[in-house]
Amino acid sequence: MKVAAAFALAASSFTSAYAAEKPVELAPAELAAAQARTYSVPANVAFSASISALQTLGYIDINASKDAGTISAVTEAKGKIIYNILWGVGKKKRTQKASILVEENGPSQARVRLNLLEAESKSRGLWATAFTDGTMVKVAEPYGAFFTALDAEVARRSATAPAGPTAASPPATPAATPVTDAAAAPAGN
Repeated sequence: MKVAAAFALAASSFTSAYAAEKPVELAPAELAAAQARTYSVPANVAFSASISALQTLGYIDINASKDAGTISAVTEAKGKIIYNILWGVGKKKRTQKASILVEENGPSQARVRLNLLEAESKSRGLWATAFTDGTMVKVAEPYGAFFTALDAEVARRSATAPAGPTAASPPATPAATPVTDAAAAPAGN
């Protein structure tokens, strides 16, 4: 009886430890909210900031079309040699694919939408077949990591944007500015 109770306790703690390690998948509405953000910058700034954020996160093989507003990239992954008694020797690797859409969302606003796909590519040596299985990433952490990097990049680009007149523009005339300082007004008024 004690052995059965100990086994049941060990099995339940193993199950709860496994459940605690696996991240919770988002509901469809939560996933849609995690996948998109709106920025108060022009679309071209958000587009180049998105590419920079992908590079910061280690994505490679970045393909971008500024006309369409799309960016795609993959993470680098090491392949593993696998052996199957039916198929022989093959290779397997896991990568994460990112697909981004940057579009205008009104004047000086851009909406950035990110889709992440976890892909597992397998190639089998016996008949030289290859295929890829993919599933949509439905946990919040990778989306949050991307948008954190994008927030920092957009803030950096917004801070370095020229705020005042450029050197080519004529200087402003100071004669037209009214006096608003109380100390500069005459004491008799």
